[in-house]
Amino acid sequence: MKRATIFLAAVFLFLILPLPAHADISITLRLDRNEAMLMDSITMLVKLSGVRKGDSRPVLKGLESFDVTRTGTSSRFEIINGKMNSGIDYTYLLRPKKTGSFKIGPAEVKVKGKTFRSNAEILKIAEPVRSSGTHRGPLFLKAALSSRKIYVEEEAVYSLKLYCRKRVGDLSLNLPESEHLAFKQLGKPVEYQGVYNGESYKILEVRYSLIASEEGIYAIRPSRMNMTVLESRRRSPGSLFDDPFFSMSSRRPMTLDSEPLELEVVPLPEMGRPAGFSGLVGTFEIESGLEPSRIKTGESATLTIRLRGRGNIKRIPDLKMPDLDQIKIYEDQPVLEEKTDSKGLTGAKTMKWALVPEKEGRYRIPPLSIGFFDTGKHKYRTLKTRPRSLDVLPGEPTRVQAPAGPDKGKTTEGPAKKAVKEIGHDILPVHASMKDLATGSRERPGGLVFWVLLLLPLFVYGGTLCGLKIGRKSADSMTAAKAKKAAKDFIRQCRQDDLSSNDLILYITNYFNNRFGLSLGSLTPDEAAGIMESKGVSPETTNKMKDVIKTLEDAVYTGKGYDGCEMGENIPKLIRQMEKEIR
Repeated sequence: MKRATIFLAAVFLFLILPLPAHADISITLRLDRNEAMLMDSITMLVKLSGVRKGDSRPVLKGLESFDVTRTGTSSRFEIINGKMNSGIDYTYLLRPKKTGSFKIGPAEVKVKGKTFRSNAEILKIAEPVRSSGTHRGPLFLKAALSSRKIYVEEEAVYSLKLYCRKRVGDLSLNLPESEHLAFKQLGKPVEYQGVYNGESYKILEVRYSLIASEEGIYAIRPSRMNMTVLESRRRSPGSLFDDPFFSMSSRRPMTLDSEPLELEVVPLPEMGRPAGFSGLVGTFEIESGLEPSRIKTGESATLTIRLRGRGNIKRIPDLKMPDLDQIKIYEDQPVLEEKTDSKGLTGAKTMKWALVPEKEGRYRIPPLSIGFFDTGKHKYRTLKTRPRSLDVLPGEPTRVQAPAGPDKGKTTEGPAKKAVKEIGHDILPVHASMKDLATGSRERPGGLVFWVLLLLPLFVYGGTLCGLKIGRKSADSMTAAKAKKAAKDFIRQCRQDDLSSNDLILYITNYFNNRFGLSLGSLTPDEAAGIMESKGVSPETTNKMKDVIKTLEDAVYTGKGYDGCEMGENIPKLIRQMEKEIR
C-alpha cells in the first residue's frame, strides 16, 4: 500500500511539474594540489557532467610518469534552479615516479560517438624535504611562502601544513596579524598522505593569498593552531575491560606554532609606468566584441569588453568610453567576478556600453586601453582592444498622426475608430430583494462526465495496485532469466574480432550488472573481487579476474584503450569457471 501511494504521488508530480532542461555535456579534470613531493600521492578527479553514462571510461593523457590507481566511481543527480544535472565522477590516485613539471590531461571520453575533452593541469613534483637532523615528532605545523621577494600589490601564496601521526580534532587557526598585509583563504583545506624525514604523515594543507600594500621587509610571526589530540587509553592489565572493544580515548588540548618567515616587498618601478596606472599587478588579457556590427537608424549595438587574468583583480579599473559624434552612449554597470584556486586569485571584469547612432553612416569605435605591471615579465604592459566599425543603415520612416483640434473640422488619416464591443459582464447584478434569488435555478451534479471524473481516480488506484503485484511476481522471474543469459551474452560478445580494452571492460561491467542485478557505471578490480567473494567464488578465480580488470585498466590509462587486445579469448574461460563456483 505504501509503495502504491508513493508511485501515485510520483506520477502526479511528473504530470504537474514542468520538464527540466538537461545540462550541456562537459568534462573537467581537477588535482587536489599542483605541487607535491616525490613520495606523495595526488588525488585526481575527472567529472563528467550532463550525462548518466559514457561509451567508455575516460582516456587520460600525460600519466606516463605516474603509477595510477582508480579509487572509485560515483554518480551524481541534482536539480538546481529547475535544471536537471546528472554526471559521473571518476577518482584516481597518482604516485609520481620522478621529479619534474608534468602536464596532466586532457581526459577524453566518448558519449554517443562524440569525443569530449577536458582541461589540462600542470603538476610539479619535487624531491622530498631533506632532514635537518631534528626529529619533529608525531605532530607539527610548517609554514611556507611561494616567494620571499615580491612587488607591492603582487600576490604570494602563504601555505600551512599540519603533519599528523595522531588523531586530532577541534582544529582552530590564528593567522599572524601585520599592518599592510592581507590574507585571503584559497579554497578549502586539502588532506592527503605524504612523507617527511622518511616517515609517513597525514597532511592537512590550507593556502592563503598574501598581498602587501606597501613596500618594506615584513617579519611574519608564527601561525598558531589549537587542537584536541585523541589518544587511546585502556584499563589496568588483566581487567575485564582490557579489550580493544572497551578501549577509551583521552582528549588532550595542544597548541602548535609554525616557524616565522620573512617577506621582502619592493616598490613598482617608475620607468615605463603608463599614464593613469591603477595599480593593477599580475598577468591579464583583454577581449572585446561589438554585437551587432550592422544596424538601422534608431536601433542599438552593444560593445562588450572583458579583462581577465590572475592577480589583484579588484584593482581592474572601470574603462571610460570617449564621446562619439552622432552616437548616444549608455553605460551598463560593470560586473566583477572573483575566484580562487590553489595558485591564487583569479577573475574577470566585464564592461558593456549600448551605442545608439542618430543617423546612418559608418562609425569607427576607437580602441580602449589599460595598463598593468606584468609580474611574469617584470615590466609594464598596455593592453588594447581592436578598433571596431559600426554600419548604420537608413531606418524605416515613421509617420505620427495627430488628431484634429476641437476648432478644426478636418479629419486626419489613420485607422478608423472601432465601436466598443461588449464581450461579457465582470460585475454580477445586484438583487434588491430576497425574492429575486428564489427564481434562479439550482445546478445539481449529474451527467456521465461528472461520474467519470469522480470515479476515475479510484479505478487508477486499483489498477496501479494490481499492476504492482503482477510486476513484483514477474520481476523475480525476469531477474532470474537475465542472470542465466548474462554469461551467454558475454561469451558471444567476446567472439568478435579486434576487441579493445575499452570493449572488454564494458562487456565485463555489463556481465556483472546483468548477472547480479547491479547498476554499476564502471567496475574497479576491488569492487569485482568483493562481489565475487560475496557470491562464494574461490580466491584463485577472484584474483584472476582482478588481475584481468587491472591489466585492462592500465591499457586505458596509458591511452591504449582503443588498441586491439588479445585477452578476449581467455576471459570467457574465466567466466565459465566463475559460473560453476557461484552459489
